[in-house]
Amino acid sequence: MKKMTMWFLALLLVCNVALLSGCSGRTKDPGEPPAEVINPGQSSEDVTPDGNLSRDTDSDSSSSEESNTGNADDSGEVLENAISVRIGRDGTKEWNVNMYNNDAAMTMLDYLSGSALLFPTYTYDEEEGFVAQSVRGNYTRDDEQEIADVKAGDLYLFSGGQLRFYFKDMEGADITATPVGYYTDVEGLTEAVEEAYESNLDDTWGVDVYFWITKTLE
Repeated sequence: MKKMTMWFLALLLVCNVALLSGCSGRTKDPGEPPAEVINPGQSSEDVTPDGNLSRDTDSDSSSSEESNTGNADDSGEVLENAISVRIGRDGTKEWNVNMYNNDAAMTMLDYLSGSALLFPTYTYDEEEGFVAQSVRGNYTRDDEQEIADVKAGDLYLFSGGQLRFYFKDMEGADITATPVGYYTDVEGLTEAVEEAYESNLDDTWGVDVYFWITKTLE
């Protein structure tokens, strides 16, 4: 009986040591990352971008505080208020975005729904003034243009599927891309992106700026 008691106590001690050792070796579990962070662009309803932004407020011109007319695409037809956007994970202001009626823009719209989609961007470029992310879909380059200057609020699709959102005016950008849309109101746009970036510096998943995107086109 004494031997069985000693054996039981020894077994209990070993189990406790193993349990404590396992607990001390664990790092804090951040939980399950969102689907768009684990597999950007792979969900049937997700669209995901590679983001770059600029935070140079000194470069903001007075023209950026007016309604943006955007660079005209070849068709000249615009889908007004096709989507609405909230900037930042906790953003509340709704920004309206007009989309051009071209193949690239229509492909993007096909991936969106009337429900808000959390759209993460992973690149923030201060010098070039844009956020960017690779988006899913097969895109032609039929509507590609040579663009000398870009304006705050412009959206462009580059070869390879990179979507760029410019949040400030950039003269002499000299890009080759397909115009897909533009924000209808750019007053305060630069500051909104800057604030969203600053508030997200310690993001668990390495996202620079979050956007909420909702398709409003009927």
